[in-house]
Amino acid sequence: MRYTKAAAAAVALAVAITGCGSKKKDDSAAKPADPAKIVVWQMGDGSPEQTKFLDGVTAEFRQKHPNTAVEIQYIPWPQATQKFQTAIASGSGPDVTEVGNTDVQSWAEQGAFADITDKMGSWAEGKTLSKGALANDQLDGKTYAAPWYGGVRAVWYHKDWFTDLGIQPPKTWADLEAAAKTIQDKKKVPGIAAPSDFTNGILSFVWANGGDVATKQGDKWVGTLDQPQAKEAIEFYAGLVNKDKVAPDKYVGKNELQGPQQDFALGKVGMYMDGSWALPQLEKVNKKDEKNWGVFPIPGKTGGLAPVFSGGSDLAVWKDSKYKDVAFDYLTTLDSKKDAKTFADTLKFLPQFTDVLQGGSYQADPIMGPFAQAAASGVKFTPNSKGWADYEGAKKILPNAVKAIMQGKSADDELKKADEQAGTLLNQ
Repeated sequence: MRYTKAAAAAVALAVAITGCGSKKKDDSAAKPADPAKIVVWQMGDGSPEQTKFLDGVTAEFRQKHPNTAVEIQYIPWPQATQKFQTAIASGSGPDVTEVGNTDVQSWAEQGAFADITDKMGSWAEGKTLSKGALANDQLDGKTYAAPWYGGVRAVWYHKDWFTDLGIQPPKTWADLEAAAKTIQDKKKVPGIAAPSDFTNGILSFVWANGGDVATKQGDKWVGTLDQPQAKEAIEFYAGLVNKDKVAPDKYVGKNELQGPQQDFALGKVGMYMDGSWALPQLEKVNKKDEKNWGVFPIPGKTGGLAPVFSGGSDLAVWKDSKYKDVAFDYLTTLDSKKDAKTFADTLKFLPQFTDVLQGGSYQADPIMGPFAQAAASGVKFTPNSKGWADYEGAKKILPNAVKAIMQGKSADDELKKADEQAGTLLNQ
């Protein structure tokens, strides 16, 4: 816990004042007084850089609310669930909170957040928030959070190799496979890494082909990986390993951090898929080659850009806050286009405003630019089910299916089995 500014001790109460000697209502006097303090929950341990950034946000906020101090409380991510549950039960939550974007629906259903639909409608900068990211914050037609920052995946490649071999950044799946084969033939290293434990990356291929992992039919989730569009995409991805043999089988059963990332940095694989946040780790492994690294968005089957999963954080006003208007003012200060981009840049993530993502600063950035291009093109999210954590994490349903297919098992059988498990896990 830390205090950004010394605050007055007492919390001011709203006071409605009517004109002296007159029954006519004085609208300006009826406006509630600003509170002495609002409380903001930020996830994580709070780095010096984050603290400095938030001090600046508080200074901006206090230009409009000079009598209101902002108390920042850092909540370590592993403690967030317990903290939220306790706050819901006791009514002792903050005024504003950061929340993982994949958790918004669950907490909204449990009554943690205030309905900010009307407030969002009057927020000018909010008009250009990513529609896909904003849809993830809506439940039953109401908005319960605002997208803050997110990160997406794209394909890292060696620019100098592409130049040497006359390869252009792939625009289709066929281009991707051909580029991998050329690299493999000429550079004598695997053309691309295709790890099987890579749910959010594999889903880009599924989504690009018009498929999905599951759909809501009535009030039930139904697995749809056995449908033709999803099956074709998964067979293409798995085929990089077992059919086209341009991706090594040593990454079967692995994720992008268990070999592909380091091998790419060391020039032991031609291409691999990861987020923009990987850059600091790549630099740690082999900074001298940084100038030769490039990025292109994951392509669609016959062109265009694949939809991408955007993992990150959103901001919500707590339902029990007594100062929802002031809390929303803080939210929109922290999530202004300027401040959202500043904070996202420090994390190698992206702000959630489409016009900012399409702006000149990203277009001129050879690394962040392609990630911004992919995010601006369209983000998608995994099923809003409490069972998704088991589906994705504990049970690894999609990774296990892809792993089995890469090892030669029937795609029909494995995807049917995955859909049966989806029907159980996603409807818990």
